[in-house]
Amino acid sequence: MQRLASAVLAAGLLVAACSGADEAAPTGTAPPPATTEAPAPTTAAPAPTTAALPPATSEAPPATTADPTTTAVPQDEPEAEPGSEPEPDGEPADPLGAAIGDWMDRTGAPGIVLGITQGGAQPSTFAWGVSDIATSAPMTVDHHVRIGSVTKSVTAAVVLQLVSEGLLELDAPVAQYLGDGWAPGYEHAAAVTVRDLLGHTSGFVEYAFDVSFYQLAAPRLGEQISPQEILEFAATYGPVAELGTEFHYNTTGYLAAGLLVEAVTGNSAAAELRARVFEPLGLEHTYLTPDEFPPEPTANGYVGGTIGYLMAPLLGLTTDNQITHNDAIFVDIGTMPSDFARSAGWTGGGIEAQIGDVALLIRGLFATDILDEDQVALMTTGHPDPANDYGLGISTDEILGLTIYTHGGGVPGFRTIAAYAPAFDLGIALTTNLLGLEGDDDVGGLLESLAPILASMN
Repeated sequence: MQRLASAVLAAGLLVAACSGADEAAPTGTAPPPATTEAPAPTTAAPAPTTAALPPATSEAPPATTADPTTTAVPQDEPEAEPGSEPEPDGEPADPLGAAIGDWMDRTGAPGIVLGITQGGAQPSTFAWGVSDIATSAPMTVDHHVRIGSVTKSVTAAVVLQLVSEGLLELDAPVAQYLGDGWAPGYEHAAAVTVRDLLGHTSGFVEYAFDVSFYQLAAPRLGEQISPQEILEFAATYGPVAELGTEFHYNTTGYLAAGLLVEAVTGNSAAAELRARVFEPLGLEHTYLTPDEFPPEPTANGYVGGTIGYLMAPLLGLTTDNQITHNDAIFVDIGTMPSDFARSAGWTGGGIEAQIGDVALLIRGLFATDILDEDQVALMTTGHPDPANDYGLGISTDEILGLTIYTHGGGVPGFRTIAAYAPAFDLGIALTTNLLGLEGDDDVGGLLESLAPILASMN
């Protein structure tokens, strides 16, 4: 464990240097699933475990004490007494739980789940805090969470498989497969290529940021929205970036990519993602909404910060949709109809899963036969601008000779990071059920701070 942890610490230092370069302001809004690139997390994978959780409470402890409800302990290890009493040298008995607890006190995040896998082993999974503030129900590793734009990496992988099979061409126009009316009114509709969709050079607006999209959503939160309707919405804006060369992150292009998958296979995108990725990787707790939904339990989500502040007037929310936790007021996603939100992301942000599956997923895209070497090369370096670190569906960072592939996601109520470190064959995923974290308090900063703790674990 010590040797592995030391290797992971090296990856953690790499991530610390990378984080922030690709991280935009949180793109999650409500109701549409938001999409962001995220810095790469790093930790070590102990022997496979499932986290046990002390009883939870929605009341926040004083800022000077660790929150005993946010400490998770693997079931195959003796459970620490709540509170992480310090050892004689002044260090907490559970430094990982203490660090998570401090972060949760500072940010107000209700709960977190963490999954780690190395070398194809079953993932180690951990949970802290609560899945529902109102009921104080504890967060567990069996809860399904929404992972947002991590979905894009899966969709990109499937598209690249189809390219390899000759069903798609990367530099062919999308209209060749979807017809001339695929993005009605968009001036570049005839010229946008498959590569443009995956590399965010299509020039489409990011609808998850747009006030008009909130206005579209407000009266129909209980209704699903189709990818075709979103494409029509985005097309009305015209290009917001130079076609083919300028990177402008957007989920719109990944909805079109989902439609491409359906057009050339004759099957639903959900069926293709399941057959091509979920089943081969043994992911038994992963679903693409709105085609399929996970069974209970699903964690409840919350929105705070600037995003939460703006949601109320845009969506016509009232105090009935708010809840107070750790002295902060959050929008309670569970008090709102979810049909619109859980349909708006689809192949750009619709996956919901248990955290262990997410760790297996991010590793599996690069360390199994899901993609061959040529497909991985396209996914990581296939952007029209070779200096762009996004590639086609994944961000790549390289510092001191070490490489990490990473993607993040933010959707109403959830913030996720998933990353793979090929040098250590290490996959990691972390989700908190709070959107609206900002700056160093985002989950990337948390994972950086956890690296030295994990490196010291025996």
